[in-house]
Amino acid sequence: MKLRRFLVVVILLIVGCVVSSAQEVKKIAILETVDKEDNVKYGVELTVRAQMTKAITEIDGYEAFDRVSLSQLMGEHDFQRKGYVSDEQIKALGEATGAAYVLILEVAYVDEVTIILTSQIIDIESTKVKQVAIEQSATDGQSILKACRALARQLLLGGSSSSKSNTGNSTYVQQSSTTTNQQSQVRVIEVNGVKFKMIYVAGGTFTMGATAEQIGYQNDETPAHQVTLSDYFIGETEVTQELWYAVMENNPSYFTRSSRNPVEQVLWHDCQSFIQKLNQLTGLRFRLPTEAEWEFAARGGNCSKGYKYSGSNRIDDIAWYCGNSGNATHEVATCYPNELGIYDMSGNVWEWCSDWYGSYSSMAQTDPSGAGSGSYRVGRGGGWGSDAQYCRVACRSYVAPGRQSILGLRLVCSRL
Repeated sequence: MKLRRFLVVVILLIVGCVVSSAQEVKKIAILETVDKEDNVKYGVELTVRAQMTKAITEIDGYEAFDRVSLSQLMGEHDFQRKGYVSDEQIKALGEATGAAYVLILEVAYVDEVTIILTSQIIDIESTKVKQVAIEQSATDGQSILKACRALARQLLLGGSSSSKSNTGNSTYVQQSSTTTNQQSQVRVIEVNGVKFKMIYVAGGTFTMGATAEQIGYQNDETPAHQVTLSDYFIGETEVTQELWYAVMENNPSYFTRSSRNPVEQVLWHDCQSFIQKLNQLTGLRFRLPTEAEWEFAARGGNCSKGYKYSGSNRIDDIAWYCGNSGNATHEVATCYPNELGIYDMSGNVWEWCSDWYGSYSSMAQTDPSGAGSGSYRVGRGGGWGSDAQYCRVACRSYVAPGRQSILGLRLVCSRL
């Protein structure tokens, strides 16, 4: 499955205005920014726009913001109209319109007759994501309307099922959403006001290492071998600087333009200290992924389509690397996710694994934890300064655990 993004972002500016003493109406302004290079099917674009507008305004207390006025506003402020919308633009849009929230809707082709709608509500003041929803749809009008109605209910009325339990300063939220070919289970954890998501990975058997699509593989990726893993949860993104600070009250990173950038320049031992403190705050048992868990998730788990990189054979779709990063990290989840809805497993920052670095065996293994000892720990995924070949899902690196590092980390938990 090759997800081809065509409607890069739709922004719904939620603006509160009192129309009577009895009722507060929130007006929704819809702005779509289209990447013309992706050969947009204009009929589908119009349908998504119209049906999302209808779905939002069907909910009591919401009205449509005048599109002509919004277009004029965009022109006056020279707002970006295609590609990634930055925190700065979100805040500027809010100030210009008086909006409290932004609703972003990304649309991508699965195939010629199927699309995926991924949406999120962002608080303008903090630029933090408040809610996320995902729906798959056929490209006919009624199917799109049904999907948009489901998204609207989840985002504006809290329609997705959830259950909460509190431990100290943390909040644990369970959510479910339907994605392509799987029932995706997402757990949302909150620590000292910072939320992050963990994605369920159903256990399974896969071929680890130098498989056929891994053109340009290194010797340490051989021999390819069968690995069977139990179920686990893995971070939707790398650990961000804001999460690291919420736990550790410091930020070791070099690239500090946004708190939503991945934390980096952390030693393997620093990661252990972070995880230990995070576990104390949440009452959970987070850890670094094993190398096998990392690769299985990067390949898309049981939903894998056999891509060279995590989520695509086109690295520019899913990774920040030396060819597009501008020699810096970027905010997490700003490229396209892989088959499991996991972001940045290729590129942005290298990620620590729990394993000692060692040679592969041709023997089939179950829940392997790597070499029993060694001098180096494993790093995976490539980073902002890496060539494409180092961002492949099978590529391995090794780093001394106590040496100053450009690496970041991603969390795993066996049970949530």
